[in-house]
Amino acid sequence: MERQHERYYLSYPRELIREPILYHLVKKFDLVFNIRGASVSEDMGLVAVEFEGGADQIERAITWLRESGVTVEPIEKNVIE
Repeated sequence: MERQHERYYLSYPRELIREPILYHLVKKFDLVFNIRGASVSEDMGLVAVEFEGGADQIERAITWLRESGVTVEPIEKNVIE
């Protein structure tokens, strides 16, 4: 399986800030992630993250994140290199 590296912004609503979302990605989807930047307040969280895994793993993880209430947006290349 070819491993891919894809970068996304994850926006968390207030009710998910204390949830271990990235931990669940490791356990449920066996994804490797690298946090490239983060900003968390009482009202919201924003994380710039790079996922490493198979295309199907990443796609399933993104679907799960969105179903969980996380906004997922791709990061353009070279924004946070």
